[in-house]
This record gives sequence, structure tokens and C-alpha cells, in this order.
Amino acid sequence: MRMAATPIPQAGVALAIFSFGNLASTLLPDSWWGPVHAACAVLGLTLLAPVLARHGIAIRNASVRAALTSDYRNPMIAPLATTMPMALIVLGTYLVHFGTPGLLCAQVTWWFGVLCIVTLMAYLAWRFVLCGFSLADVCPAWLVGFVGILVAAVTSGTVGLAWAGHIIYVIGFAIDIIMLVLISSRIAWHGLPTVIKPTLTIYSAPISLLVASYFSTSTRHDPVFTLVLLTCSQLLFAFVAILLPWMLTTPASPAYAAFTFPLVITATALHDALTIFKDAGWHVPSWAYWLQAGETLLAGVMIVVAMAAFRHVYESL
Repeated sequence: MRMAATPIPQAGVALAIFSFGNLASTLLPDSWWGPVHAACAVLGLTLLAPVLARHGIAIRNASVRAALTSDYRNPMIAPLATTMPMALIVLGTYLVHFGTPGLLCAQVTWWFGVLCIVTLMAYLAWRFVLCGFSLADVCPAWLVGFVGILVAAVTSGTVGLAWAGHIIYVIGFAIDIIMLVLISSRIAWHGLPTVIKPTLTIYSAPISLLVASYFSTSTRHDPVFTLVLLTCSQLLFAFVAILLPWMLTTPASPAYAAFTFPLVITATALHDALTIFKDAGWHVPSWAYWLQAGETLLAGVMIVVAMAAFRHVYESL
């Protein structure tokens, strides 16, 4: 059964699609909100549902349970499990537009997602840090596992929980820096296996998540502070963009999921930063908006590329 073999990283593509729906809706006229979100919700759920179903199947199927257990013991795969609750959190923001009942459902989904992410973070810390840490086990996927909770901060303003999102933002800021230093050290000393080269794209996500989180959780925005964060974010994106052709030479695999959400959140962060600059009365050059549009387009293209890669993976099962 193909569903029983659905790779966990597929949830990352669903997360990217849901996030792309929110980004696209901010760039298009209000009348486009419904069609864009409906399309992204359907497309994202077709990718997320099999991953969630695999966990359900594992309860009664020993072989699936064994395969899933193996994934959760793999330091390069297990951290990506956080993309499941992350995807649910972002999907929950779609409900806000349906009045008070929708907002309540979005908040419940948000809290449930945060609880799941915190639980997975605790497991990852116990399994791969406390029970025998090895620098060789560290990889870019750890940014997803330990920093991905910032997605809750990014969406907190939308669901009316900015106060809780701000707490996550502060904690996530510290974890973010630690993870970037740790993962950079690992790559410098041990390199990366060829099969996970695409995960270097994740480098563009952490600081971008901080920019978007700051925009969502703060009532007052310091444009200078935002500019510093944005500069770091865009430099990391430039690093990823330069390496992108090289990473695309890797054969299609679940690692292609890394090409999706990091690029979406980078484009989102740039959009949010430009809004802060404009609101502060700064002159924003037109090329900055063209750059943001280009990053959004690139993110959309890479989502399509990743979906094609997963189709290839399914055909090979």
C-alpha cells in the first residue's frame, strides 16, 4: 500500500502549500482569497492526509509501525515530523475568515499544533541530544525540528494569540541562533551526505521565520531591527539561491521537500519587512517589490518541482 510508505517529509510540502496560500492572498486582490485558499487547502491536504494516515495505519500494522519507528530513530528524518503539526497550524489560519466559530477552531488547532511540536521537540532533545549526542547526527533538518515552532509565532497574530506567539518568538530566537551555529559546525567538520544536499535550502528559513514572527507578534516594529534581520535573511537566501542549481542535480527524493517551505517563508518575511518599512515612512524602492515577487514565484516553482519529485518517489515504490 503506497499510503503506508508515504515519507514524512511530504508533510513539509503540504506546509509550504498552505503557507503559499496565505502569502498569495496578501499579494492578490481580496476577491481572490476564496479561490486561492480553497485550491491550496485541497492540494495541501492531498499531501498531508497520507502522512497522517500512515501514523494511524502503524497502530495496527506491525510492518508499517516498524518502518515508522525506524524513521523516528533517524536523526535526519525524525526532526521533519514537526512539519505535520506545523502544517495543521497554518491550515487552521484559513478558518479565521469564517467568523467567530472559525476563529475558535483556528485557536484550538493552533494550541493543539503547539502542543504536538513541543512534544516532538522534547522527544528529539531526549533521543538525539541527551541519549548520546554526536555532531555527525546534526543536519539541516534539525532546524525544522527545533526552530519550526516559530511557525506558531508567525500565525499567532492571525488567530488572535499574539501574546502567546511573542513568548514563542523570544524562545525561538535563542534556539534559532544555537541551531544555526551547531549545524554550520557540523557541515564544516563532516559535510553532508549527497542524498540530503537539498536540505541546505533550510538555511534560508530560520532568520526569515524570525522576521515574520516579529511582524506578527509585535505591536510596534523597529524598522532598523527589522532591516538587520532581513539583511541576514536575504544573505542566507542568496547563499541558497547560488547553490540551488547544484542541489537540483541530486536525484529526486523526499529531500526535495526542503526546496519548498524555506523559500515560501523567505518571500513572506520580505513582504512583511517591506510593510514595516512602508509603515515607518521609509522610502521602499520599486526593485524591492520586484525582488519579493521574484522570490514568491521561485517558491511556487519549487513547490511544483517538489511535487513532481514525490510523484517520482511514489512511482518507484
